[in-house]
Amino acid sequence: MVMRKLLTAATLALVGAVALAQADISAFVGTWTGSWEGGGTGRFDLTIEKGSDGQPTGGVSVGTDQGDYTAKFKQLSFEGQNMKARYEFPLDAQADVVVTGTFNGGAAEGTWSLVPKDGDQVFAGGGWKVAKK
Repeated sequence: MVMRKLLTAATLALVGAVALAQADISAFVGTWTGSWEGGGTGRFDLTIEKGSDGQPTGGVSVGTDQGDYTAKFKQLSFEGQNMKARYEFPLDAQADVVVTGTFNGGAAEGTWSLVPKDGDQVFAGGGWKVAKK
């Protein structure tokens, strides 16, 4: 009987934590526009959506000297106000871009790193800043 009550309490706590985490995503949903720097400069637009499963999804639209591109996140997560994302770099099939940042109200800023596909060694990097549209 005690074990059943503990299991029920743990299940309710987990469901509550998942619901809270999903609700927190809503603060970041939308279009964010700004710029990036590091080895050049350009436009950096970030789109964050809430997927049908309640998890964050989205992508970027980036302007560069080598050409503009869009990409969907293959990984996107939030811990509090902090975001970590990863997408395949369309201008080099052997590279990914890792984006980290902190959101504060209607603005966010962070860093980007060019890494080998599914690796972590940083080849290039810089910063970015956006404001909610």
